[in-house]
This record gives sequence, structure tokens and C-alpha cells, in this order.
Amino acid sequence: MTGHELFEAIKALLGPEANRHRGVDAPARRDTAIAGGSYRSPGTLVDGFRAGDADVDVRGIVVAARASTAVLREAHRLGANIVISRQAFLGDSQDRPVAKPEPALAAKIAFIEANRMAVLRLQDPRLSQEGREIAQAFASALGLREPQPGNPARGLVYPNKAMSVRDLISRVKSGGTTSTVRLVGDPGLRPVGIAFATETNRPNALTPLIARPDVGLLVAGEVHETETAAYIADAIALGQPKALLLVGSIAMEDPAAKRLSEALPQITPATVTYLSSSEELREVA
Repeated sequence: MTGHELFEAIKALLGPEANRHRGVDAPARRDTAIAGGSYRSPGTLVDGFRAGDADVDVRGIVVAARASTAVLREAHRLGANIVISRQAFLGDSQDRPVAKPEPALAAKIAFIEANRMAVLRLQDPRLSQEGREIAQAFASALGLREPQPGNPARGLVYPNKAMSVRDLISRVKSGGTTSTVRLVGDPGLRPVGIAFATETNRPNALTPLIARPDVGLLVAGEVHETETAAYIADAIALGQPKALLLVGSIAMEDPAAKRLSEALPQITPATVTYLSSSEELREVA
């Protein structure tokens, strides 16, 4: 099985992509052209090989929230030549090729190429049962079981009655992935509904989600603070029961990476290893 054949098998396992990717517009002709060529992208904004040569036979697979340099080195040590990254790893949110990469990025790309590795970005929500379970992995790790029906690319919404924002923060921190959460709003709020969205590349893309009457808390990896955080601050000042919890994209994608690693042995005999990613953030007194 080559890397490209692996990608085709993964798409069959996880199902078709959701119609939109967290509020990001469908790819324009320029996006398709940039993502095409040797990358063999299926025309999406995110999913596809973004570094290395995927024509190689798959010797081993590592799955991580982010294909950091530390993850790539460990993958090479383990003998894996395919690394699947949930998060961007080339400095650009869509992992588009860089004509003149700065020194650290150039060294990272050189390491991938020198060791005949390939990195597959795999983050778009997909619609089979396996695909939905991966998209819901972070919320599931917090004890939230069944989101409202709908397109997962527009965000996941979970009805809530008893849990406060403070309760949810405790669950996030007890998971061990992050301790650096930030909050806009009242930690004592018991939101009518909890929405999850990993990130957005477009200003105000998440405003329709938090503005919904059945959503009181938006949990996100990262947002445009000058738009989304400011909107929620204004909503609170106007008396609306809203809050924003930022937990970091690595914290949100780490459970999804683990769940994906558990699914892949269904489609490949290659050894699959999950590696935890460090968010590289710490609190400083």
C-alpha cells in the first residue's frame, strides 16, 4: 500500500467530507491550484498530503495532533514513514507550499524529504460513523455523548442542563492535555448548550454559532480575538448568557488523533502509533 492508496482507504473508512470546513469558504480556483500538483489533493482546503513523497510504500504510520519536529523525529526513530497530522504543521493554516521557507521550516521540510517520509493533513470532518466519532472525540472525552443532528463542519452543539462552565474547565484540565485555558464570561454560567469548533481562518465565522439561542458556551481551539471574543464580550454586556472558552487547538485535536489511530488498523496492516503532541504553552507567574 502506498501513501496515496492509504489516503483513499482512509476516505472510504471515514466517509465523505462535510459540506463546509468550520465556516471556511469552499476552495476557489487559486486554492485548488495551490493544493494540486504533486500533492494530489482532492480539491479540499485541508485534507491531503502536504509534505514529502506519498508514492512510497507505507512502512509505518504515526498519528498526532500536529506533525511537530519532535513528532517527526520520533516517527523516524520508530521506523514510520507516514505521519498523519490533524493540525497545520508548515506554518500556514492550510499547509500550502512555501516558495522560500524561513530556516526552521526549511530544516523541517528537509528532514521529511531526507528520510523519505510523507505527511498527510487529515482534519476535515467526515460523515461516516467513524468520521463522526473522530470529530466528536474531544467532546466525548469531556463526557458529552450525543450532539444535536447537523453538519459537523458547522460546529458540534450539545444540549446542557447541569454542567457549569467551571465544571467543563475542570474536565478539560483533568484530561492532562492543557492547563492554559482562557475564558470570556462567567465561570458559574450553566449554558443552555455547548458548541465546539476547533478553529477558524475567517473573521466572524463562528459568530453565527455562538449567536444561536440554543448555544451559551463556545469551546474553541483558537479564534480571531478581535472579532469573536469581542462579539461575546458585547453580548455579555447586553445581558445575554454567553461565554467563550479557548483551550488551544492541540488540546482539541489530541483526542481526535488518538481515536483516528485506533480506527486505522481496520484498513492497513502497517503498524499505527499515536503520539501525544505538546502544545508548548505554559503558565508563567
